[in-house]
Amino acid sequence: MLAFVAGAVVLRSPALLYSALNYDESMYLLMGAELAKGHLPYTTVCDLKPFGLFALATPFTMTPFDPVILSRIGASVTVGLTAWMLSRIAALLFDDANRAIGVTAGLGYIVFSIATGGMAFQGELFHNACAVLALLLVLRSARRRMPPDLVTMAAAGLVLGIGVQIKQSVLFDMLAFLAGYFILTTPHWRDLGAHARASLRPLAMLGAMSLVPTLLVVLLYVVLGHWDAWFAGNIQAHRVFYGGDRGVEWDAMLRALAEQAPLWIAALLACALVRWLARDGGEKRSVAFLAIWAASVMLCQIFLRIGSDHYVLQFLPPLSLLAGLAVGRGLLQPVQGRRAKAAALAVLAGLSVFAVAKEPLMHSIYIVRDRLAGETWAGDTPRRVAADVKPLLREGDAIYVVGFHPAIYFLTGAEIPTRFAFTGMPNFYAPGRDGCPWVEPAVEMRRILDSRPRFIVVEDGIYYRELRDDVRGMLDAELAGKYREVKSYDQHFVHHLYPFERFVMNGGAPATLYEAIDPEEQPQSGTGGIGEAAGAS
Repeated sequence: MLAFVAGAVVLRSPALLYSALNYDESMYLLMGAELAKGHLPYTTVCDLKPFGLFALATPFTMTPFDPVILSRIGASVTVGLTAWMLSRIAALLFDDANRAIGVTAGLGYIVFSIATGGMAFQGELFHNACAVLALLLVLRSARRRMPPDLVTMAAAGLVLGIGVQIKQSVLFDMLAFLAGYFILTTPHWRDLGAHARASLRPLAMLGAMSLVPTLLVVLLYVVLGHWDAWFAGNIQAHRVFYGGDRGVEWDAMLRALAEQAPLWIAALLACALVRWLARDGGEKRSVAFLAIWAASVMLCQIFLRIGSDHYVLQFLPPLSLLAGLAVGRGLLQPVQGRRAKAAALAVLAGLSVFAVAKEPLMHSIYIVRDRLAGETWAGDTPRRVAADVKPLLREGDAIYVVGFHPAIYFLTGAEIPTRFAFTGMPNFYAPGRDGCPWVEPAVEMRRILDSRPRFIVVEDGIYYRELRDDVRGMLDAELAGKYREVKSYDQHFVHHLYPFERFVMNGGAPATLYEAIDPEEQPQSGTGGIGEAAGAS
């Protein structure tokens, strides 16, 4: 277990370089910081993710240490533990006395967790861990007795329920597990009816316990008088987000799946060559279950329709186990000796790492070089802004961030002048999608500007450029008349040479910082405006 965890932490260490790999991740930490202050999610800042994801981020914001670093290490430890659990599951699904299948599956999970946006503090990494833990509990219990004991099924259900409160996509894992339960444990299809009747109580226990975390969260909001906030963030926002006539983003999904290509090839070979790779009927049924699991995750992607890169991280557990069979049984079995097997696996893992992570690894070399040369936060725009602004903040000062840099809010600890912290504005095209009651964008912009935030940060990116004309005009007029531009943050050239992440990575996006002009307040020596501090730096 320690080897898997250490391997995950080391291999994923480039993620520690940036404060923002994904703007969703920034919102998790921001909402976690709000929860640590006693503010329930959806009541002060808008979002539409489940409560559990914000609760996971909360402990990382409550220590004196850097919450970004801690959360990334926490994600890496979770990946390592999940890899170890997959190695244990492999031993329950296949004859894996030499652990070749399990070790390969675990390594595959770690290596491919660094692709498709997986280096960030992503919800999929945590709900994968819940799904895999629940599966491990049930398989171990089923190995001892059938039907599994009620205590184990209750524990597995509770773990899956926690997974639902991290991301609802785990429901598709649960669908596959239900099918897998009967595939793996029914002695013969003619025994299916009797087996289903005998399994009714443990399966009902699992299902009932999986509802408990969600019911507790709902009860919390009802008791505290915030049912409307929970409904807006968890029901209404999802109706809007997944509603409408939007089609499946096949191109985006296929581009994300292409980053997992070696894993998919190995998994498909395991299914195609199951007649030769499997040693008995039980192993063939294990392959069938894993194929159904991957198919169920594909149904999830079609349901979600968006094709975001990090969504496909949910494929990793079943694909890693299938790839483990293909490599462990098909390639490593003829290799004689443990050291030779370990060397062959190390070479294969090394080649895979290069194929998956060449660009982020090369990117990291350039960034570390510049930071060692004196550019403390080279390439990291939110850190650079926070380093300039935070020393100058007074109690009650607010920062308004336009664009995908909500990380600036929790890095500075400044007041947030809008509930729509994700981008700084309500969604223009899907009213209610943000996770709180919708406000006309022009009205919200006017309210924000009238509150006179001391600093305004405008990301030079697609969001600002696509603001509705009247809303952008209000902002531009305010910046021209009542604010002064004090510093611009350019984008490091390595973001173009070797993109750290292929699809999202906005932590290095260029931005401009503005400070409110106060004619009644003259800067004093040592406590002047941001321009003085920036010039000194």
